Amino acid sequence: MWPQNKENEMQWVLLSLISAFLLGFYDIFKKRTVVGNAIIPVLFYSTLISGLIFLPLIITSHFSPGWYDGAFWKQFYVEPLTARQHLLVFGKTALILVSWMFSYSAMKNLPITVVGPVNQLRPAISLLLLFAIFQERLTWMQWLGVVLALVSFYLMNRSGKLEGIHFKTNKWVYMLLGSAVLVALSGVYDKFLLSGESISPTTIQAWYTVYDFLMMAIMYFAIWRPKRSEQPFEWRGGIVLMALFVSIADVIYLSGLNHKAAVIVLIPLILYGVRLLVSFAYGVIFFKEKNIRSKIVPLLMVIAALVFMCI
Repeated sequence: MWPQNKENEMQWVLLSLISAFLLGFYDIFKKRTVVGNAIIPVLFYSTLISGLIFLPLIITSHFSPGWYDGAFWKQFYVEPLTARQHLLVFGKTALILVSWMFSYSAMKNLPITVVGPVNQLRPAISLLLLFAIFQERLTWMQWLGVVLALVSFYLMNRSGKLEGIHFKTNKWVYMLLGSAVLVALSGVYDKFLLSGESISPTTIQAWYTVYDFLMMAIMYFAIWRPKRSEQPFEWRGGIVLMALFVSIADVIYLSGLNHKAAVIVLIPLILYGVRLLVSFAYGVIFFKEKNIRSKIVPLLMVIAALVFMCI
């Protein structure tokens, strides 16, 4: 995050790459943290740390707004919201929270080399939602990207069968798909918040982390604590790393998005593509996951689909 100037017109690319790498490692820490662990307390402590990271922005923006007068600091200013806007951000948070519960459950029970490529159906689902809800016209290349994404899912299904994972009957795959649909809906929701309500990205992210923690606190004390003996929780350092990596990645992403020279349609390609490659490579090298050869073609097809969808 550096000051914007004419000499750094491609700076947004570097920021997007850094954000994507951080999100890739976030997926890795998530996998390491949830395997053999209770999901609700993992999310509770992770959202607590994320909320503590953004809470100072909310407080200083309210009591000392003059701190954000500079061109660079202005992007971190948390704007005051109406009651209606708070309710809308709360709705986004609920949507993401349900998505997280699905995603974490799937990540806990599926190989990361399967989770990564399947998760990359999100851009295809987002395009289809934009087509259906906002009646946006897709180019033939974007339609080709959607088809490639669906074909890659079919090929990943064939690869999964080699590890005893049958997509048609595996509930974790359905949870993963449900998470992808909810994240895609959230992307459409974000478009409404940013364009229709004119809420800044930093404001959305800051209040989202607060509401996220509050919702997780309710689930933690009302659902998990009474049955904690049945769902044992082990504290792992990856929880802190998860919160730090995703929070820093979001701030860097917002900085890149705010850059005047940024090509907005290319940012999803960078984020999804690099994030997928990082988590996939880690799964191959460190998790020693199996049947990698059968997953390479779907992986390359997903990358091609992302390229076509972002053209």
